[in-house]
Amino acid sequence: MSSLPLLTKGDCNASSYNTTENGEFRRISSKLDDIDDDDDDNVPKLGVLQIMAILSGAFAYGGVMSTYFLLTLPSECSVFGDGSSIALGVFVGIAGFSQLVAPIVGLISDRCAHPMGRRRPFVIVGGVISIVGLLVQQAFSARIDVDNRNWYIYVVAFFCTMIGMNTIFAAMIALIPDLVPNHQIGTANGFEALLFVSGSLFGFASFNTYLNESLYSIYNFYIALNFGCVILTWMYANEQPILVQNVKDQAQKNTFREDTISSLDDYAYPSSPITWTQVKDSFFISPTDHHDFFFVTVSRTFYYMGISVQTFFLYYLRDIIKVTDPEGSMAILAVVGQAFGAIATVPIGMISDYCGKQRKPYVFASCAILSITNFSLLYIRSFRSVMIIASIAGIANGAYLTMDTSLAMDTLPNSDESARMLGVWGVAMFIGSALGPMIGGPLLFLTSSGNGSYSLFGYGLLFFLSALYYSMSALILTFVNSSEKR
Repeated sequence: MSSLPLLTKGDCNASSYNTTENGEFRRISSKLDDIDDDDDDNVPKLGVLQIMAILSGAFAYGGVMSTYFLLTLPSECSVFGDGSSIALGVFVGIAGFSQLVAPIVGLISDRCAHPMGRRRPFVIVGGVISIVGLLVQQAFSARIDVDNRNWYIYVVAFFCTMIGMNTIFAAMIALIPDLVPNHQIGTANGFEALLFVSGSLFGFASFNTYLNESLYSIYNFYIALNFGCVILTWMYANEQPILVQNVKDQAQKNTFREDTISSLDDYAYPSSPITWTQVKDSFFISPTDHHDFFFVTVSRTFYYMGISVQTFFLYYLRDIIKVTDPEGSMAILAVVGQAFGAIATVPIGMISDYCGKQRKPYVFASCAILSITNFSLLYIRSFRSVMIIASIAGIANGAYLTMDTSLAMDTLPNSDESARMLGVWGVAMFIGSALGPMIGGPLLFLTSSGNGSYSLFGYGLLFFLSALYYSMSALILTFVNSSEKR
């Protein structure tokens, strides 16, 4: 990634480039942002197919991540017996740590002057890294317990896969504020959630059908998904390289006064490389300067702590519901949940746009429903009942996924650092997804019966904590006052 060009004074007339005191990157002046907001209604809508192609990374992300943590890794870790929950918690922790790459990718891509644009180069780089990692994982699949060497190689390959996937997602999510008009934000986020849920649905259905529940085959499936999303993003995300001349041309198209155009020279790019201070600052969101976006991000962390209980759901089906084929049953259950979730995504996104961008009520409802379904799992013993609960939870989760991204876009402080800010927002998901299993895994281990299974009491603790996390997510969101102008 260091080979990607950053704008410097040598790229244009030196007099056109100035930096702020701390070297902060500033791409467009607030005056241009104001004009963009005022003229948003005149911006042509993006076609549905183009939006879906631009956000195709969400389909790949859903297809990989959902089956990864609910089927592939639990199956790989099952060779460790009673220690399987600990091993699985380690993988989830690594996945959470790897998400720290997202703000750094955002920081660099916000400044990237590559001819392909700011985001597409990172989608391609992420795709290459993830595919290499998946090939190595495939080579050592089902043999991670043979010796320490196999375990370490598999873990390192998994970390590379996560770095690549998170790089793709960080670049892709930044394409929404870059390319989608404001009046289509809710709709685009609905499609992003739909693609994520549909990818998950496709992944589980594939695992249980033509992949024949083969771990070796599912790695080929992951590789194909990554390759496909990279190609679609490269073809349809029509980015423009960042050049000051482009900014001035846009100003003239918007009939700026001559003195205003001249003032754009004060809003240029730093000529110095990215500093360590800027890297550290890329992980920070000010609770005062970015009040609403900060609380949206914290709320998201608790939500994903709650949803991460699904990591151990395959074991719940095995130990409490007593299904004979936990992997196959988990795939069927996931298909049901994701299918019902897909029904909710786009309609809720469009309705929320139509109703004046009301997002929080849908999140409150989602958190309440998911908390109730958690407790109900303690009182049922049939797989059919679990399927009914999964369908209800799927709708709630589909609604949340749509509003989650919409809230981030509504409260995104400015367009100058959109990828960096969304990178930190992305970290919240993986911090939550990592903390949940890191807390839940040891709890299950302490309630182990000694024969590789876990007790109802252990699962009760998991589901109670999950409901508590959902409640915290909803409570924190009440501190969001209003949508800040992007």
